[in-house]
Amino acid sequence: MYEPQHLLDLQDNNGFGSDPKSWLSEGNSGGGGEGHSTLASTLSSLSAAAANASAASNVDRVLFNNLVEIVPLVQSLIDRKANSSFTRRGSMIYTKTPTKESIYNKTARRNAAQSIPTRKHRDLEDKDENKHVVDSQDGHADNVSLFSSRSFQLEKEREELIALSEQVGDLQKRISQKDELLKSAELSKSEMASMYTRLDELKNEITEKESLIKSTQLQLSDAKIELADKQAAVEKLQWESMTSNKKVEKLQEDLEMVEGQVSSMMVLIQGLARTHSALSVEDYDDVPHPLDHDHGLDNLNEIERKKLEAAREAYIIAVAAVKEKQDEESIAAAANARLHLQSLVLKQS
Repeated sequence: MYEPQHLLDLQDNNGFGSDPKSWLSEGNSGGGGEGHSTLASTLSSLSAAAANASAASNVDRVLFNNLVEIVPLVQSLIDRKANSSFTRRGSMIYTKTPTKESIYNKTARRNAAQSIPTRKHRDLEDKDENKHVVDSQDGHADNVSLFSSRSFQLEKEREELIALSEQVGDLQKRISQKDELLKSAELSKSEMASMYTRLDELKNEITEKESLIKSTQLQLSDAKIELADKQAAVEKLQWESMTSNKKVEKLQEDLEMVEGQVSSMMVLIQGLARTHSALSVEDYDDVPHPLDHDHGLDNLNEIERKKLEAAREAYIIAVAAVKEKQDEESIAAAANARLHLQSLVLKQS
């Protein structure tokens, strides 16, 4: 009466039926024979309820026959062992829920059938049974064709799954290779990071050494400047020393000249003194001077002699000072003493 509408695939890995609220999957949640026994008892109770309802003439016979045929099909699908490499357990055909219009038509036909006489009603029932037998045979043929197409589809899906498993294996190998490459990349990255760290340390050391070299160069330049200053000071001292040596040599020459002059003057003074004493002794009787006049001359000569002796001693002291100090003041003093001595000598001569 109702045509099949859809093909339902049951893909639960743990048992038949994927809906946890379905009566088909309720028994398999516990697993094993307990689920099968529970499902079988459920199917038997459903068959008994359908038989009682049919006896009470509350259910359509076509629907009843469909339910009776579905029960062994479901039982056979439950008892079939599942293939370990596939998750698909089986398939079943379900009919669409009848609409209100079909239910109304069905009720109208039932009422019309009840109004037919009993013999005619029996003939109609026989015709319905024959039609149901033919429909059930057609349904079995459709089920066989569906199962064959389903097996072909399962075989095709098995091949696809094998190909997919091979692809998954290849992908896993590639993933492992990628993991190894990532590990090597991480190792190289860590090595590069350590190398960069060492490079930064070397750069810091180079910077410190460069700053040290710059400071050393500055100190060296300062030392060179100081050395140049010291060399200039040494050269200046050398020049001053040479100048002083020249002055000393000149002073020594002057001193030697003065000493020569002093010695000559001393010789002259001694000669004058001897000449004066000889003249005074020889001419003592000849010169007609009074006694007082001779005594005054002797006093005058004695005074001049003392002045000359004092000038000579002053000159000797000045020459000794020049030898000791060797400066311009002592030289000037010695020159003055020499001039004073020369003036006294010339005055007496």
